[in-house]
Parts: sequence; C-alpha cells; structure tokens
Amino acid sequence: MTAPPPPSEPPQYALTSIYTDPYLGGTDGPSLLTADPVAAAHFFLDTDRLGHLEVRAHATGHDGSLTPIRAGDIVHRALAELPAGDARRDTLRTAQADWLEDRLWDRQDEPFGAAPGGPDWIRAGTAWGAAFTTLPGADVLAELASHYPGAQEPQVPLVMAALRTARAIRQAAGPVVEEDRQLLVANWRILNSSWPAREEPAVLAAANWYLERLADLDPLTAQPPADLTDTQPARWREDAVDLQRDLLVLDPQLHPARIEAFTAHAHTVPADRTPDKAARAEETDHRRFDTALAVALRHLPLDEEVRERVRSAAAGVLQPPQPLPLPGQPASAADAALDWRRRVPSAQRAAADTDAVLTQAYTHVARARREAGEGRRSLADQSSTAPAHKLAAETTGRHAVMGRLLALADAERAATAHEPHLHTAAGAAAQTARVAAQALGLRPMEAHYAEQAAYTATFDAGRCLLDEALTEQRAAVRATIAAHYPRPDHSLSDQLAAGIDNQTAARAQNAVAVLGRELDNLLAQDRDPAARLRPTAEQIKEARSRSDAAGRRLNDIVSKDRPATRAALRALREVMDLPAVPPPGDGADRLTRHLRRLTERLTGALPGAATTTAGPRPARHQPRRQARPTTVKRGMR
Repeated sequence: MTAPPPPSEPPQYALTSIYTDPYLGGTDGPSLLTADPVAAAHFFLDTDRLGHLEVRAHATGHDGSLTPIRAGDIVHRALAELPAGDARRDTLRTAQADWLEDRLWDRQDEPFGAAPGGPDWIRAGTAWGAAFTTLPGADVLAELASHYPGAQEPQVPLVMAALRTARAIRQAAGPVVEEDRQLLVANWRILNSSWPAREEPAVLAAANWYLERLADLDPLTAQPPADLTDTQPARWREDAVDLQRDLLVLDPQLHPARIEAFTAHAHTVPADRTPDKAARAEETDHRRFDTALAVALRHLPLDEEVRERVRSAAAGVLQPPQPLPLPGQPASAADAALDWRRRVPSAQRAAADTDAVLTQAYTHVARARREAGEGRRSLADQSSTAPAHKLAAETTGRHAVMGRLLALADAERAATAHEPHLHTAAGAAAQTARVAAQALGLRPMEAHYAEQAAYTATFDAGRCLLDEALTEQRAAVRATIAAHYPRPDHSLSDQLAAGIDNQTAARAQNAVAVLGRELDNLLAQDRDPAARLRPTAEQIKEARSRSDAAGRRLNDIVSKDRPATRAALRALREVMDLPAVPPPGDGADRLTRHLRRLTERLTGALPGAATTTAGPRPARHQPRRQARPTTVKRGMR
C-alpha cells in the first residue's frame, strides 16, 4: 500500500542517469533522490556535463507520485527558492556557467581531449534554450566571460540562438500559433536545425507538436478516411506526421510521388486484431480453473466415466473466481524509497541528514572552483563529492529495498485476509455444483463428489491467483535487492535495519530519561525559594523542547519504525530464496520510455510551465496520436 504524502511534504526530486556511450551503453549511472532542489540542480549540472550520461528527472506532484519533468526546471526551482544574497546562488551560477562552457565544445568524437577549433557560441546558445527554455542570466554570462576574456561580442549569437530555441519550444502547445502555418513551419525549421543531441527531449517534443498541427491544417491529412478500422487510424496519423516532415525536407519535385505513396499506404496497413489484455486474462482464468478442477477430480475414487460426468456437471455451471485486489509494488525504486520515508520517521530524518551533507559538499566544491578561477571540473572536485554521493546512494538503496519489502508485506497481509472470501466463494460454488449434479440425475455420492471437486477447484484457483501476484512482487523485490546489494550475505537484515535496531531504541529511551531528569531538575530549581541561581524561562523552554522531541522520537520508534521494520524483514525471508533476475528491459529501453512520457507531458501543456501537473489537451481531430520520440539505441546519443 502506497503511503499518502503528508500535506506539508516538500517536493521530492528523483534523478537517474543512463550511459549512452558505445562501451557502457544501457547501464545505469549515478542517481539521486533528494528533497533539496539545490542539490538536485547541482547533480544535474555536474552529471549532464560528462557527455556520455543521459539524465532523467522526476518530481512529486500534489498526489505524491513521481512525474517526469525537464531537468532544467529543477534549476529554476532552486533559484526561485533561494533568497537574494544567498551564497548558494553564486555556486549555482558558477555551475550553470560551467555547464554552458561545456556546450561550447563538441567532444563527441574526442571525449577525453580538447576539441579542435574555437568555441561554438551558437551551439551553446541552442543547448541552453533547449534545456532551460529561457535566456541565460547576466550573471551566468559574466561568469562565462571571465573564462574567455575579450569574448563579449561572440556572446551575442549565443543569446540570439537561445532566444530562438526557447521561444520555439515555449510556443508549442500554445493556441496562438495553431492556425498560423507560416509560424508553424518557421518554428519547426528552427528546432529541426542542428542542435546538441543531449537536449533532445524538449526539442523533439515541440518539433512533433508542430508537425501534428501542420498535419491538421493540410486538407490531405486533416481527417483520416472513414473506411479505416481498428488501429489503422492511429497508424494513419503517424504516417501523416512523417509525410509533413518529408514535405518540408525533400525536394519539391518529389512531393507528388510522396503524397501518392502515402495515400496508397493508408489502406494497405493491416488492421491489428490482437485480443486485448482483458480477453487474454479471462482466457487464462478459465484455463487455470479447468486445470484446478481436473486436479481435484483426479484425487477422487471415481472411474473414468463417472469422473467425466461429474466434471461436466461442475464445469457447466461454475465460473473461475475473480482476481482479488492486492496492494501493488511501487512504480520505481525511487517511489519505494519515498513510501518508506513517509511511513518511517527515522528514514525521513536520515534522508534529511544526507541531503544536508550532499548540499554542503556541492557548495564547497563550487565555491572552491569559483575562488580558484577554474572553469572546468577537476578530479579533486569529483573526489570531494564522492563520499557524499556514496552516502546518498547507500541511504536511497536501503530505503528503496525496505519500501518494496514493506509493500510486499502489505500484499501478503491482504492475501491472508482474502482467504475467508475464497472459502465463501468456494462454498457457493460447491452448492451450485451439487444442485447441477442433482438436476442431471447423478447419484447422491456422485453429487457429493461434484460438490467437493467444485469447492476444491474454486479455492485452489483463487489461491493460485494470489500466489502468482505475490510471486511477481517477490521477484520485483529480489531484483531491487540485487541492484543495490549485488552479493548479499547473512548480515543483509542488519544492514537494512540500520538506525532502527534495538540499540537505537535503547539510546532513544535513555535520552528520554536523561532529558526528563534535566527538565525536572530545572523545574525543581525554579520552584525552590532558597535557590540562589534560578533558570531562565528560555532555559526551561529549551529543556522542555528537547525532552518533548526525545519523547516523540521514542514514540516514533516504538509505534512506527519498529513495526514497519519487522514487517519488512519478515517479508525478506521468502524473497531471498528466489534467483536474482534483473528487471525486464535494459537502460536504453527505460530511457526510450522516459522520453516518450516526457514528450507526451511536454506536448500536453506549455513546456515552460512543466513544473505543474499537465492536464489533457483537447484534440482538434480524433484520434490524436501522441508524439513519438526517436528510439534511443544502445551506444548512440
């Protein structure tokens, strides 16, 4: 069961990265789960500078679920929350200038050496506009100019390129440009020109939106033919968008042949008549029930003829049991970690302490780099933040595993609670089978056997449904354990329960006793008329605050932390017997799905306002095809 977020919970940011280089393509890179937008912004700016890592960003909405956002929006949030004059604004400005400086050079061919030639200011401006959809601030440009003395003039094309790209992206999904074909084409050409591949999601989302609007304005593709069936209209819309792209790129002399080919292809695409998921699930339920009925009859002392009569009597009137709802697993490891922190106060405090350490490390590195006048990140900087990143990874991994284990414990408890309902359904099925057997003229003993077989088959089929759901959840938990603890041993339980063990409870209880005595001594000293030194009201208030905090801490451990930890560790026993099978799909597949979700989100609302949950946008023509991002291939950006 997913824990609902408290009303005062700050937004949480989950950033993951996937290698896209030819050597490690598809494998997971560094990740971060934090409530501090400053730490998240530094993580994005530093990780995205490496060039061979694709950063995925998610943020919690009002319902507490993680939704994809542009990583550049996190930087905007961090700057908006920092007050004017805060030293952390200077460190973020330095990190942004370093990010922008990295875009001046194309190191795709020579990732470990300096690129030949001079800096490409237009390329850097295009990258900035695609990533942040705003203009670079004067402080960022001044910081960048300090690295390139005498380069103020070349910054003009940088700002203009950023303006063109940001305006084209922000105008996507806006009603102003929907009917202006000339503006649609102009903005599409801006986004279709050369731009850095690392800013692909935002550019691709807006470019697809412009192609869809052009397809709406073209009389040839405005409406699909009426005789298309099943999935043919959706495929027709995809071909219509591809046609608009070709008409804008290919030689005008090829247009008639391309249009003719599109019209002919619309009716040749076969209709997809694959049965839907519900039909396949129903067929699987019937097959499972027939198997359970056959197994139940096999153990009864009947000859073959009588067994067939009993089977016909039972199978003709019975239906397979309906799947019973069970709490599911969190959608991702980050969701699991957030659920654990919401239900266990000590985990939330540990996450806050980790965020403080990480923010302090980033701030220290950025300040040192700024004072030294170094524009490029060095190995010393990486070693300075490595301990904080290791601490954050260990904390997040532990919380993700415990969150999945706690969700599994909730599912197992719900499955046990469903057993009385299974017995009730099996009893009703047995009565129905007995009545049907008597109506068919079976002897009393045969009718009793039909009743017994119906009861056993219905209960076993329902229990099989629950076991399959629990096995699937246990496999997901085992995969998460394998990701964060590749070689677990007998001490895994102690590692997972770190900070919530018996010693922690004993220390909390001792703190309550010590602080309580301290408060009692101050109160007694304040009431003693013979005392020469009386405590001030501020001292008494501070002592009472510490005592109350220790009491709340002990109460959280006793009533929330320890019960949740025990339930999670009980669920661990069944999990560790399973093989450590990696989750389906590698990093390239997950990155493609993320880009598709991000594209749908960006085309559903104004890209510049992606910090709020995007609502559905009414389509002008149905069915509306969602924009398709280019599939990410392993080893390619």
